Amino acid sequence: MKHPYFIVDAHCDTIGYLFNQGKELKTNDRHLNIDCMNQYKGYIQFFASWIDRNAENCLSQALGMFDAFYRELEKNKDTLQQITDSDTLHKAINENKIGAMLTVEDARALCGELANLRMFYKLGVRAVGLTWNHDNGVAEGALSNSGAGLTDFGRDVVREMNRLGMIVDVSHTSKKAFWDVLETSEKPVMASHSNTEAICAHPRNLDDEQIRAIIKSRGMIGINIYPVFLSDSETANIDDIIRHIDHILSLGGEKVLGMGTDFDGISSTPTDINNVGELYKLFDKMKKMGYQDSLITAITHGNFVNFLEKMLKNEKN
Repeated sequence: MKHPYFIVDAHCDTIGYLFNQGKELKTNDRHLNIDCMNQYKGYIQFFASWIDRNAENCLSQALGMFDAFYRELEKNKDTLQQITDSDTLHKAINENKIGAMLTVEDARALCGELANLRMFYKLGVRAVGLTWNHDNGVAEGALSNSGAGLTDFGRDVVREMNRLGMIVDVSHTSKKAFWDVLETSEKPVMASHSNTEAICAHPRNLDDEQIRAIIKSRGMIGINIYPVFLSDSETANIDDIIRHIDHILSLGGEKVLGMGTDFDGISSTPTDINNVGELYKLFDKMKKMGYQDSLITAITHGNFVNFLEKMLKNEKN
């Protein structure tokens, strides 16, 4: 019997693991695989291509992970449906396939060239995380104190992403870069895997002003399940995840909340959720606590589906 939830997860690092280790997406010993995603009523997964900041050739690394993504699509074509626009989004949903969307984590992969961004779009990338904690040629990272914010090239990147129909991901950016992005972008942005600073004071988390800005712009926030971002004690459980959800709800965020687990990009998980096959426990607990079914549905997938319909409406170029 399948779990009765349809889930959209805005961030995992599984493709990097498959690329580096030569493993299979269908069955593996990591946090996320097809067998576990198939335990749910439906599943859409954003697959991030994470760029190692020590990589000698960032572009080559990105292309290698894109290749790993497409090889998995081919091997599992009866199960997976790539999402590049609203048509393929609904194709995945209507045909009961696992939706797979290719993303990039760290715009270092662009190597300072807008041409590479346009090529990434043609290769199926639909969201780009501007940084990964540290400064690059696009933006200042969350763990940096440089004050750089969004660079001039970064502003060009954001504008071109708007034009192409790519989602700007502000997880891992500094606060200054975040506000520079919101000033520059004409479209809503996504914090694909970020939590709340009010509950856990980590520089990767969003403060209330940032959360309100995302709510106002009709963007999205994906809740990250990494214990370090959930609790100051660096251990966490489902109750800690719910505290972050509750805080965003208290700010009026019922229409911008979703999931961004960070599976296979985290070194530990909550004590009661070890992999994607156990994610249902979060929603079961919310149901038992009296959360309305409509709110649970919005968080599991409804908000992200609405966001993708808006952001990926038309295929371009």
